[in-house]
Amino acid sequence: MQPEIQNISPIKQRILQFIAESGMSKREFYSLTGISRGTLESKTGITEDTLTKLFAAYPNLSPIWIFTGKGDKLQSRQNETSPLFGTNANIEDKLLNIIAQKDREIKELAEEIGKLKQEILQLKSSL
Repeated sequence: MQPEIQNISPIKQRILQFIAESGMSKREFYSLTGISRGTLESKTGITEDTLTKLFAAYPNLSPIWIFTGKGDKLQSRQNETSPLFGTNANIEDKLLNIIAQKDREIKELAEEIGKLKQEILQLKSSL
C-alpha cells in the first residue's frame, strides 16, 4: 500500500519556498503576518484573507510569482516607476495613476511595518 501523498497547492508551495529562502522560521512568518499557524501545510485551499495578510506583510513579494511561479519572487522598483501624468492623459488615467502611486506608498509602509514587527520579535526573544 502506497503512503498517501499530501497535495499542497502550488501557491502554498511557493509561499513555503519564500519562507525557507528568507531564513525565517514558519513560526516567525505566522507571527509577522497574522496568518493562522499551520495554514500553509493544510490540504485546504488558500483564502483571500491569507493572501491579503501575506502581501500586507511582504509588499515587495510578487503576486505574479506567487500565483503563477513565473518571473522574479520580488518586484523590482523599475517596473513601478512611471510619470504621474502624461500630456494626453484623460481624467480617468490621471486618477488611476494617483491610485497606483498611493498603492506603492502603502506597500512601502506595509513593508516597513513588517520589518519593525520582525525587529520587535527579535528584541522580545533576546530579553
